[in-house]
Amino acid sequence: MNEKILIINYEPDILRTLENILTNEGYQVRSASGSEEAIDVLKSESFGLVIMDIRIPGVDGVEFMKQVKELVDDIEIVFLTGSPRMENAVKALRDDGAYDFLTMPMENVDQLINTVKRALRKQKLKKNR
Repeated sequence: MNEKILIINYEPDILRTLENILTNEGYQVRSASGSEEAIDVLKSESFGLVIMDIRIPGVDGVEFMKQVKELVDDIEIVFLTGSPRMENAVKALRDDGAYDFLTMPMENVDQLINTVKRALRKQKLKKNR
């Protein structure tokens, strides 16, 4: 199973927080602050999961997710959203290939960890088909 996670977020504090939480859980974590950097990292390394902000400066989050899925077809994507009002829109994204979404700020670290575990389990099952 590929336990490597790429976090894409333009806010350095969020990147560091997520990196620390997931590294402490034993995952290998890389981060990118924008879409171009993320694509470069995805081309050079293998990941099981991408955790990305739905709003990335300069690109549409849904279109960028599709780019990532075209580049790495068996990768799972979890979106971060800063607005609870976006929940319905993000739920609709699942039809386009997102695994799940998390609302920021995160009230419960266990929610992040459980979502990551489930997403990586799904990625492993898809890869083993």
